Amino acid sequence: MIFVTVGTQKFPFDRLFIELDNLVDSGKINEEIIAQIGFSKYKPKNYESFAMVDSTKMNEFIDKASILITHGGTSSIIQGLKKEKKVLVVPRRKKYGEHVDDHQVEIAQMFYDLGFIEIVNDIKELYEKLCEINNKEYKKYESDKSLLLNSISEYLERLWINKLNKNK
Repeated sequence: MIFVTVGTQKFPFDRLFIELDNLVDSGKINEEIIAQIGFSKYKPKNYESFAMVDSTKMNEFIDKASILITHGGTSSIIQGLKKEKKVLVVPRRKKYGEHVDDHQVEIAQMFYDLGFIEIVNDIKELYEKLCEINNKEYKKYESDKSLLLNSISEYLERLWINKLNKNK
């Protein structure tokens, strides 16, 4: 099963769901697809979809999936990686009205460069990348909480220093 999630951003992501429907229509994808489509206006015709799913259901879908297709949200990517799923990232793009900027492209590129995920930069590459992902090995993601704690500590320290400087 392929599970697709696009998070909770209040922007549509129709081009992803249209392309998946086209791939099912053409017979290129025969595997079951379940999608969390968020605020997308397009309603898939060839696979089950939900606007939102609760965290329990989300975890169930990811657990059952052989491939996770996700937008470029850090949380969604990491959730798939922690469950050792093959993750295919289709970043939301500003030019399509899918987000306010292209930070998801940068996030996806970083995870790709580190060897954790596959990335789809052009929606017409989706099928090709789905084929590639099954024959490719990716780095295993290991969460390092010390990096997060150090980042939070540095951030709080900068805030404190800025506050002290303003009070002088």
